[in-house]
Amino acid sequence: MLRRSKYLFLVAISLLLTVGAVVWNGEREAIALERRSTYAFSEAELASLQDGDVIMRRGYGYVSDMIGRFLNEERRLTHCGVVTVRKDGYWVVHSLSSNVSEIDGMQAHRLEDFVRQSYPGSIVVTRFRTEQDRDCISRRAVGYLRRQIAFDHDFDVVDTNTIYCSELIWLIVRDEFGVDVFQEAKDPERRYFGFSNFLDPRWWEVVLDHQQQ
Repeated sequence: MLRRSKYLFLVAISLLLTVGAVVWNGEREAIALERRSTYAFSEAELASLQDGDVIMRRGYGYVSDMIGRFLNEERRLTHCGVVTVRKDGYWVVHSLSSNVSEIDGMQAHRLEDFVRQSYPGSIVVTRFRTEQDRDCISRRAVGYLRRQIAFDHDFDVVDTNTIYCSELIWLIVRDEFGVDVFQEAKDPERRYFGFSNFLDPRWWEVVLDHQQQ
């Protein structure tokens, strides 16, 4: 019995090491591809952007692939942020987990870096349909950034002391415009709300769609 237990333990350890090696090699390859990426917006595409636009992408690596498989949406999108226009150019304010970032939670990256780190041809940009000032979306995102809100590892939209990427957009639109773009949020069984919510034509217009080019 003891020998069998020891054998099963060694088999389990071997499987874990094998899986870990596969994931590690996959991440190394993804990092190498990302560093060589030349993915970028054209000047015309940059000129079409506005403060408060929502930018969505598919990322590189195992974590991004896992999110895509989990959500199982028609569009393979795995991350999003808010476009913020500053005097020194375009930025993206977003929330990332410490599993894939040195910072846990709210952070800002230059738009060109955000695009370069995206899987080529994956980016979609949408704009909330309203007659009101959309700059408030950007201002609210920067407010969360200044508060250094941590990433919501529990994916709990009831507790807003921490925020994951699509939850950030949902909170801002709900609080600023009174629109709940997470209709499924009424379902307590649903833990994570994806990116198809930001493609609903009732509330969003598509500005850029590299997946349809």
